[in-house]
Amino acid sequence: MKHGQTAAKILNGAIIVCMVAIIALFATTPFLSKYMADVYVVQSFIFFYTAGALALWFLYELRKLILSVRAGNPFIRRNVVILKRLSLSLGLLLADFIFITCFKPSVSKLLCIALLLLGVLCAQVLAHLIQRAAEYREELDLTV
Repeated sequence: MKHGQTAAKILNGAIIVCMVAIIALFATTPFLSKYMADVYVVQSFIFFYTAGALALWFLYELRKLILSVRAGNPFIRRNVVILKRLSLSLGLLLADFIFITCFKPSVSKLLCIALLLLGVLCAQVLAHLIQRAAEYREELDLTV
């Protein structure tokens, strides 16, 4: 087995573990709220559930991308759509972090916002790159 396929299997397993952890947090958050001594409890719940749902969506799309690459099909148009969805999920997560920063500002949240913005831009660039590669591959397949 190639090194890349081993890494893809490990990453796929890690994504599944993260998805299960997020679902577990969804289920336990109402019970943990009694330990939250916070003025902005409602805003925190909105942030947590929105961020969790967006993280699940991001991980689901990332898993589809990894499985496609592991199958040997990195340069297909479906991966372009997946990368655009990844970018959208990161952009919405960025908006969620901006929302909670309005109520609870912190340097760590500003760092998360900057990293999410970088992620959105990287996903957009990769989507464009994969789209061009898919076009070249289709053109080459028609030539041969």
